[in-house]
Formats: sequence, structure tokens, C-alpha cells
Amino acid sequence: MRFLPLLERGLAGILTTIVVVSLSVMSLLTTVDATGRYLLNRPVLGSVELTELLMVALIFAAIPLVTLSHGHVVVDIFSLLVPRRARPFQRAAGHLLACGISGLLATVAWQKAVSVSRYGDLTPMINIPLGPFVYAMSLLLALNALVHLGQLFGYESSRHGHLPGSSLDDAQMPKPGTTHSEARRD
Repeated sequence: MRFLPLLERGLAGILTTIVVVSLSVMSLLTTVDATGRYLLNRPVLGSVELTELLMVALIFAAIPLVTLSHGHVVVDIFSLLVPRRARPFQRAAGHLLACGISGLLATVAWQKAVSVSRYGDLTPMINIPLGPFVYAMSLLLALNALVHLGQLFGYESSRHGHLPGSSLDDAQMPKPGTTHSEARRD
């Protein structure tokens, strides 16, 4: 078995678990908080803070997961104007730009994490340290940059196309002036 597909599956499994657990706990927390607040007059202390931290986990774990599966929204208005032979260069430019932006955001988030940790910033109600969450944001953005870098240099995920509407290849590209649904009927 090749190493990269194994690494990718493990990584996707970990990220998926983070996303699913975060979303499940948020749902449960919201249910318990609303029930306690309106029926028992006893809300969950710090529920807003916990929800915010769970959102950080969910969103930043989902970013590289979606990148792995080529599940980002694709606006192909410009793709239709680019000749077929130039499309690989267009895709490469997209990966390079996304890699650069993710890398820049990871660097800025890391600097913020250092600052937050140095000052010992905590959530106001239940005093959860914010540093580990900001470090996690930075690491997950760096991971997203690495995934784009891998895709830039030709490593194609085995999960390619698993999400509806994920990146269209040239065979699936509609002709100028047609919609995707019209092109798929051809």
C-alpha cells in the first residue's frame, strides 16, 4: 500500500471525527442549554463560549477536509473562457494562490496564538485557555496549505470528486452558453 493514500485516509478520518464530534456536541449543548434555560430556568454556564470554541474546531478542521476532497465551490465562469490547453495552468495558479493565502493565514494565526498564550487569555465565563485553539487554527490552515501544495504538484486525492459539485474535469465542462444540467444531458 502506498504511503500517501494511507496518510490521506488517516488524516481525513481524524478531521472528519473532529467535525462530527464538534457538530454533535454543539447540537447536544444547544438542546440542553435551551431546555435548561426555558423549562428549568437553569442555562448551561458558558454555553456560548463552548459553542464558539466548538465552531472553531468544526470550521478549521473542515477546511483541509474539503480541500482534500476537492469540495470547494467552483465558479467556472472564467474556466469557460480559458482554452482547454491552459486549464492545467489555471488550476495550478488556483492551488498556488490558495496555498499562499492559507500559508499567510497560518503564519498570522500562529503569531496570534503566541500572543494569546503569552498573555494567558481565557474565555470570560469558564476560563478556558484560548491559546490551544488559536494554535490549532494555525496548524489546520498550514495543513490546508500543504494539501493545496500536494495538489499543485500532482498528487490527486483518492477522495477526488466525492462531494457533489466538486471540481469538474474537462470532460464535464459545459460548452460556453450552456448550464451544467444542459451539458450533462448531452
